[in-house]
Parts: sequence; C-alpha cells; structure tokens
Amino acid sequence: MTKGIVPSLILFLAVAVAAVPWALPAAASFILPLLLIIFIFALTTQRNRELPAVSVFAAGLLMDVLTAGPLGYWAIIFLLTHTLASVYSRRARQKRFGNLWLAFAVTAAVAAFSGWAIASIYFVRVIDWQPMFIGGAVAIALFPLMVWPLRRPLGLVPAGPPARRG
Repeated sequence: MTKGIVPSLILFLAVAVAAVPWALPAAASFILPLLLIIFIFALTTQRNRELPAVSVFAAGLLMDVLTAGPLGYWAIIFLLTHTLASVYSRRARQKRFGNLWLAFAVTAAVAAFSGWAIASIYFVRVIDWQPMFIGGAVAIALFPLMVWPLRRPLGLVPAGPPARRG
C-alpha cells in the first residue's frame, strides 16, 4: 500500500506541470499530456514500487478537470497505458532498455490511436489525427531522454553488474 505513494505523488506533480497552459501551437497540443504516459509507463514497470490503478485513474480525471476536457478522456488513456505497462512488466523476463523502449513505443502508439478514436467518437466526427500523432511521436522520441537517467532509481535495471554466463 505505501509502496504506491511516491509514484502517485510523482504522477500528480507531472499532471500539474502538463496541465499548465504553455501556449503551444494547436499541432503540439497533445505533446504534454502524452508525455505523461512516459511517467505512467516507467512508474508501472519499476521493480520496487507499485503505481496503483486508482492513482492513474485519479490523475487522468485531474488532467481532464485542469484542462477543461471531457471527463474521463485522459483517465481512459492513462488506464490503457497502465494496463499495457503492467502486462509488459509481468511478461518481460529481462527489462533491457531497448526492449523497454520498444514496449513503450507500442504502448504510446496504441494510446495515441485510442485517444484519437475516443475523441472522434466523442465529437461524432473524424477529428484531425495529426496533433495526436505528433504527441505520440514526441513521447516515443523523448522516452530515452526522460527514462534513461532514472533507470537505476526506478529499478528498471539490476543494481549490480550483469551476471557472466559460463
């Protein structure tokens, strides 16, 4: 139970930063919210702590409220990301950084596509896909820059040197 407090606080802080109106152009409007899926993915796949699904859901609702969006939109996308990260975390035998990045790329693509599809259903028309595509692509590209320095504190790699095969 207490293992999820720190990851939850980190996620809520990231939501507060991402929800600030940074005056980004319309094509880049989904970059900051989709960068949050990096935090969700990394915090879900870490070894020593757990990011509770209820915290992910609450962070999504908070993002919806702070950005005046449809209630539940980011909560669904964040929960989808959390679920895919949990599946990867349970099934991965070795969490090498390259494999982690590939799993995140697939997760980000699914999240971006789902976000576009949900918004199209919500507005009852096919919306422009480019802002969501740009946000997902930027999140995939920035994943190594954001997670690589934190891989040891997050417990994404073993603390000691790799074992020799002999």
